[in-house]
Amino acid sequence: MNERAHGWVTAEGTLNEQSITSRERLYKGMNGRYVERFTVHTGESYIFKPLTNPGQHGRERWISLHVLSLLPSIYPQLMASSEEEIAPEQSWLIYEDLGPLVHQLQEDTMLSAAVHMAEWHTLWASHWDELPRVGQKPSIGDMLLELRDSQESTDDLLSKLGMALSVSDWDEIRMLIQTAEKELPVVLCHGDLHPGNMADVSGRLVIIDWEHAHLNTPLWDLYHLVDLSHPLFPRLVTPEIRERIIRMYLDESERRGKQFQRVSFKRWYDAYAIVFSLWMLRLIDADLKKADCVWPEEQLRNQWRETAATLEQCMNQLFTE
Repeated sequence: MNERAHGWVTAEGTLNEQSITSRERLYKGMNGRYVERFTVHTGESYIFKPLTNPGQHGRERWISLHVLSLLPSIYPQLMASSEEEIAPEQSWLIYEDLGPLVHQLQEDTMLSAAVHMAEWHTLWASHWDELPRVGQKPSIGDMLLELRDSQESTDDLLSKLGMALSVSDWDEIRMLIQTAEKELPVVLCHGDLHPGNMADVSGRLVIIDWEHAHLNTPLWDLYHLVDLSHPLFPRLVTPEIRERIIRMYLDESERRGKQFQRVSFKRWYDAYAIVFSLWMLRLIDADLKKADCVWPEEQLRNQWRETAATLEQCMNQLFTE
């Protein structure tokens, strides 16, 4: 397949119009390049993915070869790729075409993802140490520092929401996060498990776009699975749904030999979610002020409200127990 696929792509790393019969743009990456579905003369279709984020060169190929081959088929199979030594701007991947992806994230889909997540969190190999310890967003520790360094604007944001965090509240959040970072194991994280990267394909869960995979604590993937908002994929998460998903993750982790002190884990999650959600609200506010923002204003405002709901729920959970 790899040799045949090289005829579908030019030396410049773009689809070869002479070798394909149709193409369909699916989405635009951060660098302006498009992921596309294309069809070849034999009638088969595939997904063409050039490098869409310059900072992730080689990451997704590495993950496909060294990690995803160890997991159940919950991801599109890598069919071909450019040579490892090729320049980043000419690199590409070709995946199997799974057909239409349905991103309506229901609770049963999230529960299933939590089970699979517990599985990939138990995988480890010494050569994975080459993976970075941070993804495309700052670490949770850096988010906390950013919020505390901008204390006045953080307090203003909380006040706008009708909320407040006292000095002792912040001390407790900081202590919980520092303890979690110390006590929890470092695991392989998908890194960007928002609703758009989980899909239903004919009743089967598929998890895509592993280009931000890195090593982190389990809380990073869990927050993305349960509470990370996205302007294109709105969802409603209640305290009861959050509780069930975290319990499912802990149950499956224990079944696989990883034991967590559950009360502490849930408190760590609440503190983590408070910091991450506050950081996200500041990010969304910044996007709303941009004249050239790629997201429509109404979608961003929906994302803002969804994130604010997570913040309120996790603050209530942490400080009313």
